[in-house]
Amino acid sequence: MTKVPSWVRAGWVGAVMTAAAFAQEPAVEVRAVTPEEERLAANQSLYLQLAYAWPAPLRFQARGYWQGEPRARMVNNPAPAYPAGQGDAVVWLAGEAGVQIDEVRVRVTDAQWNLLREVSFPCNVEWRAGAAEPAAEAWAAEMMAAQRNLPAVETAAKRSPLGWLFSGLMLLLVPVAFVAVPGYPLLQVLALVKLRGPLRLLSALPLAFMLPVYAFCLYALSQGSNLWPLYAVFASPVALVITGVVFFIGLRRSRRGPA
Repeated sequence: MTKVPSWVRAGWVGAVMTAAAFAQEPAVEVRAVTPEEERLAANQSLYLQLAYAWPAPLRFQARGYWQGEPRARMVNNPAPAYPAGQGDAVVWLAGEAGVQIDEVRVRVTDAQWNLLREVSFPCNVEWRAGAAEPAAEAWAAEMMAAQRNLPAVETAAKRSPLGWLFSGLMLLLVPVAFVAVPGYPLLQVLALVKLRGPLRLLSALPLAFMLPVYAFCLYALSQGSNLWPLYAVFASPVALVITGVVFFIGLRRSRRGPA
């Protein structure tokens, strides 16, 4: 990679920081790519060096495209938050044998993963099985090491009131959802045993959607999906609330005795 004179770099930084102060999106530029060869070994990483300027923390992630469409059979970098201000960042992506791209798009998000912009960079690369693995320039390893040592970015102060409300709801609802997964079946059995008449039938209404949910979870598990319990996690709180309300009404009526 050709070394950029310090006065050029300083001028670019000053210009983008001035622009960033008035712009609606971060200033991001691809400064270098390594390896520069058009053919890489299968699963070899392609590194892009970025320069950025923005008054808040940013995340960057590279994705490969071919003729305007995203390519499958690729992996890309995780996206730790880089500190606010101006600085350099590194992203990478790699493809399986036979994957070819003609463009890399770098997604630029804030620390909460909200998309701010995409930076397009033309890049004709093909990953081939058995191809020689060209060496990457030293800056790639240096920047990857620096990335692993990035300090944690505190983003709570940037959160909007709506963001705080959403986070609070998640802190409350996520434990409730996981408790509801085993709790609903137990309450459902108890309601069917204890209640009588119309209330028993009413308490069984959640079975109309929970039985298909359980069946789908078992199917997803049989297909090797690691998200197989997710459907039950979402549906169980609803079923638990319905059954719980009916069961509570039945208990109150039983305590009052016959009218």
